[in-house]
This record gives sequence, structure tokens and C-alpha cells, in this order.
Amino acid sequence: MNLNTLNSTIQAETTKVWVRYSKIYTRLAMFEKPTIKLNGRLTKTAGRCFMETNYIDLGTKFFDKHYTQMIGEVLVHEIAHQIDYNLNGTPAGNRWHGKGWQTIMLDYGVSPNPYHTMEL
Repeated sequence: MNLNTLNSTIQAETTKVWVRYSKIYTRLAMFEKPTIKLNGRLTKTAGRCFMETNYIDLGTKFFDKHYTQMIGEVLVHEIAHQIDYNLNGTPAGNRWHGKGWQTIMLDYGVSPNPYHTMEL
């Protein structure tokens, strides 16, 4: 899949995830869905969420081998961070994988694993 097609697909999947989360958390209506960018430099971290700027990086290189996991888990994981920040603010002690985030993941139906095991 070329980068333009991948980017379009990710944007569409982001909208689907955001709409589904918005049905679970109606307060999300007052927030914009995060901006998603592909980052070819990520090789250990599959995704990063920059909550204060509503921005998510996804590691481009992971999509070749782990497309389904990137869309079904990593994208959901990173959007859950943004939702946790939007609804609850910065977690106490900067516990980004704490109870609030875990609940958001479980409410979506995805296991709240803080780290991936994907290899390039």
C-alpha cells in the first residue's frame, strides 16, 4: 500500500474510532478528533499521542507487517490517550496507562495493554 492510500485509510479509520468512542462518551462532541500523521522514523514505538496539541504519530514502518494490529489496537490505544486527556486532564503522577485510560480501552472492547510486542 502506498503512503497516500495508507494515509487515507488511516484517516477513515480514525473517524470510525472517534465516532464509536463518541457514542460511548457523549462529552467528546465538544472536542475535535486528533490529527493523525505517519512517522517513518518510529521503529520502537508504534504510536505516540501529544495530548495538549491533539496530535498522534503512527509508525509507518509497522503497517507493512502489522496492519491489523496498528489499526485495531495501536490507533485505538493512542486515541484513548487523547480521550483520557480530554475528559480527565493530565493523570495524577503522569500515569498515562492508569485506570482512566484502561477504562476507556475496555469500554471500546480492546485489552488495555500499555506496550506492543510488534517487531520490524
